[in-house]
Formats: sequence, structure tokens, C-alpha cells
Amino acid sequence: MAQTIWILDDDAELGALLLSQFVQRGWAARHLSHPGELALALNQSQPDLLVLDELLPQQRGTEVLLRLRQGLPHLPVLMLSALGAPRDRVAGLEAGANDYLAKPFLFRELQLRVEQLLKPAQSSRLVPQAWHVGELLFDPQQLWLGHPHAAGVDLSRGDVALLQLLCSRAGEVVSRQDLGQASGSLVDVEQSRSIDVRLSRLRRLFAELDPQLGAIETVRGRGYRLVAPVRRLQPGDEAES
Repeated sequence: MAQTIWILDDDAELGALLLSQFVQRGWAARHLSHPGELALALNQSQPDLLVLDELLPQQRGTEVLLRLRQGLPHLPVLMLSALGAPRDRVAGLEAGANDYLAKPFLFRELQLRVEQLLKPAQSSRLVPQAWHVGELLFDPQQLWLGHPHAAGVDLSRGDVALLQLLCSRAGEVVSRQDLGQASGSLVDVEQSRSIDVRLSRLRRLFAELDPQLGAIETVRGRGYRLVAPVRRLQPGDEAES
């Protein structure tokens, strides 16, 4: 599966150029021009790398990054900026950027920096981490939930982030704030129903796959709880599933 790079930059010409160059090199790419578009996109999936401009409409890139880091602390982020002074680079790195490149730049340098940032993401996908939820298999690496060796459904990266958190805290009430952070949502969960909509989708998927399971329960005023039996698989267990 091709690694995915998102570009958040309001310069349409530069965004189109980077999109084309990344795709030519075998990466899947997506161009976003406004922080609000990033928030909506993260409700559906997550990239392997974010290329983030500092001078965005209505909001600085460092502000976007500080909020992003609350829910996605390990997402590789490369900041691009016309602000190339040492204090600007330090501010970007302090906000949580993994790398900082000033404009104008050579695309070859950008490509090499992107390749370096994507290496850890590529290696992490080699470590299998899956769960049994009742009789179902949840495989975060394959973005998949279903009956072992049988029918299942594909999950979005946002679905996976939520379900991983619920599995890791099975039996506990998980707040909407924690779920919002896990999914990388940039919107205030108190002002948005996006988390509730996505949890409803997960419950519907569980019901379709195993109507008797009743996996996720709503705890009114507090959050959600995974009530199904959960067991984390160790490397090598998948073959026995």
C-alpha cells in the first residue's frame, strides 16, 4: 500500500506541483488549502506524513500543529515556510514539527527529507498488532474488522484510531475528549457530533458482523465503553485465529 502524504498549503500552484511530484514518486497525495479542510479530512482517515505551511489563512501552521499534537503525537510533520529565520525554525520545531524547510527550496531536498520521515512509519507497519473483540478480529495494520478467515469490513484510519483506544481501555469509560484526541480531531468535541457519528458507525459495523455482540455502549454524559471481551494478539497468534 502506497504511503500517504497530505499537503496543507493555501498556495494552490505550489500544492498542485507537490501533489504531482509526490504521486510521480509512488506516494498517494492529497492537497488541502485550509485548516478546516484538514479537520474534516482527519475525521475520515490519517496520512503517513503531513507537509504543513506556516502562513495559512486565519491560523498559523504552528497553531494547527500544537492542536494536532494533542491527538496525533507521532504523526510525522514537515513544516514549509517562507519564514526561514532561525527563530522561526525553532518555533516550528518547538510546536512539534519533525523537520522544517524554508521556501524557496529544491524539490530534491524536500524529497529526501520526506523519505527520511516516512521510514519510521514504514517500519512500524511491519509490527503486527491485532485484537480479538468477541469472536471478531480487529487488525489495525490492515484497517480491517471481521471474522477470521471470513467476511469483514474495511475501516478508515479514524475508525481504527477510535477502536484501538477502546480496545486498549476495554471495560473503562472513555471520554469523548479522549476519543477526539485519539482520532486527531481538530474540532472541539463539545461543539461537534463527529465523534458520536463515528461511534455510531462502529456500532453498526459490529452489529452487522455479530448481532449478539453488543460491543460498544454509551455512558450518558461520560463517553463510551467497549463491553465485549477483548484480547490483544501477540506476534504469531494471527495464524491461530
